[in-house]
Amino acid sequence: MKFYIESLHLWLAKGQRRTLTFLPNKVNIITGDSHTGKTAILEIVDYCLFASEHGISESIINESVLWYGLRIQVNGKSYMLARRSPAGKTVSPDYYFSAVGEVPSEPAANIQEGSLKKLLSADFGIDQDVKIPFGGDVLRAGSRVSLRYFLLFNTISQDIITHSDQFFDKQDKARYREALPRIFDIAVGIDTVENILKREKQAELERRLNRLNKLSTKTLEKREEFHSQLIETVTQAKAYGLVPEELDAGESLDALQRMVTEQQGPSDSQVTTRHDAISAELYGISRKIRGLKRFSAEYAGHKNILSETADSLKPVDYLLANYEETVRTSVFEEIVKNLSDGLSQIKKATAKMTPLDGNVAELVKSLEADRQKLQGELEALPSEADSFENNKEKYIFVGETKAKLELFVDSEKGETSDYSSEIATLEGQIADLTIPPASDRQEQFTRILDETIQEYITLTKVALGNYGDYRSAFSYSEKKPHLRKPKTSQVENVGSSSNHMFLHLFLFLGLHDVIMRNEGIHVAPFLIIDQLSRPYWGDDGVRREINQSDTTKVKLALRLLDQFITSTMDMGKEFQIILFEHINPPYWEGLENVHLVEIFRDGNALIPGGTRE
Repeated sequence: MKFYIESLHLWLAKGQRRTLTFLPNKVNIITGDSHTGKTAILEIVDYCLFASEHGISESIINESVLWYGLRIQVNGKSYMLARRSPAGKTVSPDYYFSAVGEVPSEPAANIQEGSLKKLLSADFGIDQDVKIPFGGDVLRAGSRVSLRYFLLFNTISQDIITHSDQFFDKQDKARYREALPRIFDIAVGIDTVENILKREKQAELERRLNRLNKLSTKTLEKREEFHSQLIETVTQAKAYGLVPEELDAGESLDALQRMVTEQQGPSDSQVTTRHDAISAELYGISRKIRGLKRFSAEYAGHKNILSETADSLKPVDYLLANYEETVRTSVFEEIVKNLSDGLSQIKKATAKMTPLDGNVAELVKSLEADRQKLQGELEALPSEADSFENNKEKYIFVGETKAKLELFVDSEKGETSDYSSEIATLEGQIADLTIPPASDRQEQFTRILDETIQEYITLTKVALGNYGDYRSAFSYSEKKPHLRKPKTSQVENVGSSSNHMFLHLFLFLGLHDVIMRNEGIHVAPFLIIDQLSRPYWGDDGVRREINQSDTTKVKLALRLLDQFITSTMDMGKEFQIILFEHINPPYWEGLENVHLVEIFRDGNALIPGGTRE
């Protein structure tokens, strides 16, 4: 982005016009005594750029001015914008604008603030329709991204230049304090508006997905509850004889639907008949199972007895095999023959036996399954038929059943189907969002910024005293620089307002360097600094000479600014610095990129004849 302030204009009540002219690629210095209007220039620039409140001094300055204006160069275009002076503390809504940079002899309101802000925001690459996706105590989610938030990178006021903890202006105002961390990544090129909006879209989709998953889970729970209630309703309907008792759950549902339509059903006697039939069938199956188990046990015992008997007759085989060696009596042969015949019969009997064990076990298993099924059906039936005391009770029951069917069958099935489709769609949309992680870019930015600031530390080493050899340690979370002791992770609590002043310069010059290298389009390449010599000149505004050591530090600070302009031009970029000071021209002798705008001394001031800020 290209931007610089070409000139500042004040239309005075006495009919005069006061003009200050600035140059690009220069350190533009306005120096002079206190109470001559230097600091008011920063307030005037802020006021012209849509401030909703102002800090312009009423005495001498505001009471003497009718309009304040800036002629600016933006991306090769000349714009002239002016704003009517505030009435006391109330800012004016009146703006003058020229798209060709025409400076009027006397401005007249010709544009609304919203239109002018939108026009200028477009040059800063800021879409006024883009919303901040995350809110806070003051900024609500959905607030527009404002051009003014990015101006936080363009000023170092005298109130903060020596502050030990605060590095950005307007941090005493809640909306700017909340805005800084929200627009920081966009400003320095870590992230883009597109990616931030994508992340917000992803978060929104994930919230919707989570909500739908919860609804889907609830629906499934309701369906399970419905099945439980359905069984109870079917059981009750069967008890009243409204649904045939032999029907299963699915068939019973169809019967219930027909019942609520026709409002009639089978006779009450069918309930008891079916209950008795199932009970009888269960009794028969149970008898069969008991008989089979008893048979199986007796059969196993019989086989054991035969086996034991066969074992006891085995000596007969031995006697027959050794017949010649035995001592025989008159009855020996008859006894042996009878025992041998008995053994042969046992062997034949056991040989013909079939393995019944497996068959009986399978049969018992089948009967057990039948019994379990009948038991479940029996539990779903009342033991005896109920009856309605009158038709009114019957109609009430039918109406309640109809309502349940409509609620749990039609609507629930429809909702479940819709949730599944929506969940799949949301999961697909989330998967399609390609968003690079910001954390990697944040770490890379911090490293580059530290490297850049380290060069500034080296350049101004003498002015930093004991901290001259320390290392830059920018804190991304705090958005402020620190100095780290070499070869340690120890961050030092830097003392003295002089060191704090240099840290402010390091941070802002480093930020702009990185922004320009990243081709940033949201932050204008200019910086207004109010009194970098403040640590040495004092707060009382009394003009006096400072010691040699402090003089060296001021010169090093000016040299740093001058070197930054040179480095910017070497990059092929443009940058403008506007500096308000008390010091005299000898402090910047020999610097190539310094432009003296005016010296406010000896009666010369921002307002001719005025000597108060």
